Amino acid sequence: MRFRSSRGFATMWMCLTVCATVALMIVLGSAIAVRNASAADTIKVGYVGPLSGSLSLLGQGVRDGILVYFAYANEKGGVKGKQLELIAEDDGYEPMRTVAATKKLLEHDKIVTLLSPTGTASTVALLPLVNENKLPLLFPYAFSHALTNPTKPYVFTTLTEVRVQMHVMADHIVNNLKQRKVAAIYQNDDFGQDAVTGLVERFNALNIPLTKLPFDRGSTNFSGVVAQARKAGVEHVVFLGIPRDAALVMKEANNMGWRPQFSGHNALGDPQTFKLAGQLAEGAIAVAVMEPLDSQKTQVQEFLAHQKKYLPKSSPTTYSIHGYNAAKIFVETLSRVEGKEIKADAIVGVLNNMRNFDTGLMGPISFSKDQHAGGLYNAIVKAKDGRWHLVTPWTKVK
Repeated sequence: MRFRSSRGFATMWMCLTVCATVALMIVLGSAIAVRNASAADTIKVGYVGPLSGSLSLLGQGVRDGILVYFAYANEKGGVKGKQLELIAEDDGYEPMRTVAATKKLLEHDKIVTLLSPTGTASTVALLPLVNENKLPLLFPYAFSHALTNPTKPYVFTTLTEVRVQMHVMADHIVNNLKQRKVAAIYQNDDFGQDAVTGLVERFNALNIPLTKLPFDRGSTNFSGVVAQARKAGVEHVVFLGIPRDAALVMKEANNMGWRPQFSGHNALGDPQTFKLAGQLAEGAIAVAVMEPLDSQKTQVQEFLAHQKKYLPKSSPTTYSIHGYNAAKIFVETLSRVEGKEIKADAIVGVLNNMRNFDTGLMGPISFSKDQHAGGLYNAIVKAKDGRWHLVTPWTKVK
């Protein structure tokens, strides 16, 4: 496998030739490779995400998870006698750059699939390009209702959209926590607005008001929205943004001597939240779409072992386990394609007939021709003693 990463439009090659029986090594701290294969011997896969900027932890994590599973698969002989090659592009979480980078991957690199592009707004921006070029866009780290509603022929998702995640969280807040004074502090973009829509849908049905407090992506001062939530008499804050911003909100509330219950979508349930917020994260809850990294399940332990082996200088995150899981499903898909030639329609055909595929890292995945949102199971995790623990069973979403 070769890994290529570019920033903007300059492509930086990072390759290392080793024997197929030798363990993969780190190249420049972030890239891994197995051998110098010819183009005919490789399956080229594209990735686009924020590898720089404030969301680089997210983009680098997803990319690293893909790299780890590709390294594992290549060491076992690849797929259909071919090695997997990941070509990664940095978009800085700017949709215009996302589109430009994907055009480059299509026209110059001749990728067969765009795997797990990262970021809701940027992924949604790709939909016209993907449809026009019949490019499989598989398993993004994105949560928009627009990705699969209505069904897009070449788009398949595994993460429960954030609107549905918020249905799950709203039900837990009301039915399990018995709380009714709730505020949403949310990132004011497509992602945050979609999430709030989910909360409003559930709370309106229960005749419960929701205090809505938006903030601009990139904000560092949350004193205003926290003060408004406190003044409104809120007992529960649903935070919808990245862990860094969640930690800032928790710290601001603590500075005011206010300790509401905090919750959020799946991104909150990352070990980074503890590093950023410390003890203030204790008691917070989040929707789980993947198994917690502290799980003792065999498949989680395998993921941790593989990341330690192939990228020992990187730390496992909920982002990297998603990338790893996406790559695992992708490799399974390729293995089911008839013949040795990998084409877009063959990939789509396999996925349209995939039922109850269980990676062990999340609930079973199912697709059909009319249903491309494959992630149907969620759970709730709670922060305790510096770790995230499942507090509800995995349940199929309604």
